[in-house]
Amino acid sequence: MAPLLLFDIDLTLIATSGAGRLALDRAFERVVGVPSATGGVRFDGRTDRAIIAEVLQRCGSPAARFPDVRDAYLAELPGALREKGGEILPGVEPLLDALARELPGIGLATGNLRAGARAKLGHFGLWHRFAAGGFGDDHTDRADLVRAGIAALAAALGAAPDPASAVVIGDTPLDVAAARAAGARAVAVATGRYTAHDLRAAGADAVLPGFADLDRALAAILP
Repeated sequence: MAPLLLFDIDLTLIATSGAGRLALDRAFERVVGVPSATGGVRFDGRTDRAIIAEVLQRCGSPAARFPDVRDAYLAELPGALREKGGEILPGVEPLLDALARELPGIGLATGNLRAGARAKLGHFGLWHRFAAGGFGDDHTDRADLVRAGIAALAAALGAAPDPASAVVIGDTPLDVAAARAAGARAVAVATGRYTAHDLRAAGADAVLPGFADLDRALAAILP
């Protein structure tokens, strides 16, 4: 059985130079009138739903404002991406090319809203590479979106949604914990704010410094 591969996005595949935070700050200022509302809020490894809920609470705004902030964020995100630039991380495109030759499809397990993931990956020409995924629209617990991603990718590929055949690739301890909670293998990449030591301590099955060494990356990702 071919493995079900699920990639995180931010600081795993791409770096957006803070475009997401900028767009969310602009959305909160537009919706609730609070500038720089996300200051001090941790984003790494969390879902957009959880982040927006936390910032609404900090601002003293009701949770029912989530759709307003979400829609404002999605409206602001394309401009923020153009403004901030960013990059596809080294080795990502050769890795995706190699996986496309080996597998019928790959997916996403990301805390981004689905439309936000599409905007970010589309900005870098990568959205079409992914068949399905789990997203941060409906989940505050990352393990739940991993489970959703496994089910969605399996359905898209006509495969069994077996967590034991799934591999989650991400850059944070929360990616690792979510993969393990969902019953999947965790491959961590030290391309974000966490060291290889941090990721091993979180329980990753394999840790990579990045994707520049294609053979090493494939050996770690493909069982």
